[in-house]
Amino acid sequence: MKDSLAKDGYESGLNPLDGYERFLKSRKARFQRLDSDSLAVEIDGYGFELYWNEEDEALSCSCAMDYEMAPGVRDLAAPVIMHINRRQWLGHFEISEDGFPCFRYTMLFHGAVSAADNDVIEEMVEIASRSCDQHAPAFALMAQAKTPDEFPRLFDTDGRCAPLGLALLDAGGQS
Repeated sequence: MKDSLAKDGYESGLNPLDGYERFLKSRKARFQRLDSDSLAVEIDGYGFELYWNEEDEALSCSCAMDYEMAPGVRDLAAPVIMHINRRQWLGHFEISEDGFPCFRYTMLFHGAVSAADNDVIEEMVEIASRSCDQHAPAFALMAQAKTPDEFPRLFDTDGRCAPLGLALLDAGGQS
């Protein structure tokens, strides 16, 4: 399959971040090339990190949200994140080791890398931005809690999501 894609105008062995870096420079965007296989950029208030894995021909997009969760409430956030992730078509949310919500999305290229084509990366960034925007209210509310007692009760005592929780988690009309 890789051979047929290479014959159709795509080249194996190219790093899509090289073309994206040129694209960002042309737009005078603020970014930092971390190494040959990673790049960090700030877009619309979100910090994105893009990682290229040449062996797997996969590009990973990570978008950190600026809502730090206290160590004592991170486990309480797990059911909320599971609820959100069940409704995600692409990508998923997690809490980083330092307590920040993060959206991650990986796309396989399998030889279909074009150095001049930035549409795929822009679409990945757009998907991450939309997902973060949609669920920002839930993460902001959870981040306000500094102790388990302060954690918003989005779930009933029997484990069902409370109406407020469903309304908040399904923000933007998504369900």
